[in-house]
Amino acid sequence: MKFATGLIALAAVTVMSPAMAADINLTTEEYKPFNYTDGDKIVGFGADQVFEVMNRAGLSYDVEMAQWSRAIGLAEKKADYCVFTASHTAERDPKFVWVEPLNVDRTLLMKKSGSDVNPSTIEDAKAFTVGTQSQDYTESLLKDQGFPKIDAAKNMETTLKKLDAGRIDLVAVSEAFYNSLKKDGKDVDIAVVLSETVLSMACNPGTNAGNVKKMQDALKSMIDDGTQAKILANYQ
Repeated sequence: MKFATGLIALAAVTVMSPAMAADINLTTEEYKPFNYTDGDKIVGFGADQVFEVMNRAGLSYDVEMAQWSRAIGLAEKKADYCVFTASHTAERDPKFVWVEPLNVDRTLLMKKSGSDVNPSTIEDAKAFTVGTQSQDYTESLLKDQGFPKIDAAKNMETTLKKLDAGRIDLVAVSEAFYNSLKKDGKDVDIAVVLSETVLSMACNPGTNAGNVKKMQDALKSMIDDGTQAKILANYQ
C-alpha cells in the first residue's frame, strides 16, 4: 500500500501488510501508452493521471498489473477495486461507477503495412477476420457492430503476432495505442475508424462513495489546473 507523492506520481507494484487495507485497490494492464511498466514503475498517460488522482484525493492504494481479463474482472467483482484505463461503453456503464475523463480516444481497425486488406467502410471490414483481446472493450464493440469473424486472444501481444503472421486481417485498437506502435516503428496502418470513446477509471459499485467523489474531484482539479493536459502532452 502506498501514498503517491510528487506532481506526477509513479507507482511500483507493492505488497501490502495483511494488517493494513488500502482505501482503493487499482488494477491495470500492459497497454502502452496508457499504462505500462518501465523498470519497476508503472507509467503511461492513464497511470500517471490515476496516481496523481490518488495523491490529490489523499487515498492509499495498492496496484496490480495483470492480464486485462483479470484486471477488469477484479473490479467487476470486488468492492473498493478500480481498473484503469477503461473505455466507458454502454455495455459496461451499469457495471461500474466512473471517474472520468482521463482522455477521449478513437477506436481504429488497423492492418499490416503493405497488406491488400483495404476496406473503405465498416461494412467492408466485416468480410475480414478482426483480432482483439479477450474482454477488451473492442471485443464488445465488434460484436455490437455485427462483425462475424472476431479472434479474441488473451492479450494484445498475441494478437499483434497473429497480424504479423497473416493469421488475422485487422486489429481493433485505440488510436493512442496505434500511435504508440507507429512511434516504435511497427509496420501497421489505419484501415477504418470504428468509434470514439471516453477513457476512465472504472470502479466496483460497492466502492466507498465518498472515496469515489474524492477521486472525481481530484481529477477535475487536474483538468482545471492543466495537469491533465501536461501529462497527455508527455506521451504524444
